[in-house]
Amino acid sequence: MRIKILPFFLLLFSLFLDLSFALTAREEEKYGREIHREIMGASKINSDLMISFYAEEIKRRLELFSSPPYPLTLTVIESRSADAFATIGGYIYVTTGLIELCETEEEFAGVLAHEIAHLVRKHVAKRLEKEKYLNIGRLATFVLAMLTGDAKAREAIIASGMGAIQSVSLMYSREDEEEADSVGSLILEKAGFGCAGISDFLKRLRATSKEIGLPQYLLTHPYHEERISKLELICKKRDKEDRVEKFFPYVAIRAKIINRQSKTELLNQYLKRYSQDKKDRASIYGASFIYAITGRGEEALNLAKSLESRFKNLFLGEILFLAKNYKEAIEVLEKTDSPYGLFILARSYEEKGDMEKAKNSYKGVLHLADSCPEIYLRLGMVSGRSGDEARGFEYLGRYYFALGREIEARMYLEKAITKYGINSEEAKNLMALIKLMENK
Repeated sequence: MRIKILPFFLLLFSLFLDLSFALTAREEEKYGREIHREIMGASKINSDLMISFYAEEIKRRLELFSSPPYPLTLTVIESRSADAFATIGGYIYVTTGLIELCETEEEFAGVLAHEIAHLVRKHVAKRLEKEKYLNIGRLATFVLAMLTGDAKAREAIIASGMGAIQSVSLMYSREDEEEADSVGSLILEKAGFGCAGISDFLKRLRATSKEIGLPQYLLTHPYHEERISKLELICKKRDKEDRVEKFFPYVAIRAKIINRQSKTELLNQYLKRYSQDKKDRASIYGASFIYAITGRGEEALNLAKSLESRFKNLFLGEILFLAKNYKEAIEVLEKTDSPYGLFILARSYEEKGDMEKAKNSYKGVLHLADSCPEIYLRLGMVSGRSGDEARGFEYLGRYYFALGREIEARMYLEKAITKYGINSEEAKNLMALIKLMENK
């Protein structure tokens, strides 16, 4: 074990030397990518694409009005802990537990806007510059975990590594938090959310902490009482509430269901609420989704048909797909403009054996693939099955690259380069991606 660890600490020492001066934007992206790769390997990443697609769309809307110094990457971690944090280089992480705890779209957008503001104002990078010997080493504990053969030791190191990454946020000063709230509020207003979401969420956490102890988000983002007071001076509630039905409540219900291993108790709760109010959309959706994922397709479909919602066809299409009624799922989703609906439509075409239509539908959500790598995987599979081997290898390479599995990524990317031809434009783009891996 000593033989393995010694090179690791030499690597850390060289990393510390690199960080002896202020970080450039390129260095931030480089180190952020390294940290992200280890988080992807050590954490349980959310695999529910409805949640991922929704979170990515909200992030993109905020990103348009925030002018970050680098592209932003949002990752949803599957955990009941309510937390969100940012590292360096544009990487943001949010847990399904936090999504579940939010009550409105504005609250969730408020949390993301606050994290984006930390990145825009480079709060994390500045703290790392001041405390580099301590914190970069802790962040790199994920690498040590990868070198540890003992499973229990590995779990302990990973746990300490996650705590270390989040501990960077503990160093936020009052000035950092106030600036992130102020900048985040401006981003929210410009993006059309209204800036009260941040203070609303902090008040919800304050009330929650009386029941379950201080939530993780309040530990990593302290000074909440002061922040609420100052935010309420800045933000005023809108005179008119938006009456358009929002998608967020369904996403929050989905996160709640995913976060619970036992679905029976939740199902009974939703069915009880439904029996008391036949128009309660939340209980109808919650019960129908639990029925669908537990193989009770007919009950799920019957319940979903009673749902009076503008998202009804999306939910029906998913239930039909889960029940393997691909033909009916296609009929319901053919005209969908929902990214998740397009993905389910593509999956239905794929299962029916229509690879060209599947490929075209997947391309409709290709812009979300870096945050939702399964899109790359599915496109790689259908491209290969339809005879387009070059594209198939490229998408599989991009899939493994997004997961941080660079050995597999390079293997498939090199196969794609061979198929495209070394002098092709596609090959040049893929060689640049390989070079990015080499310069990590």
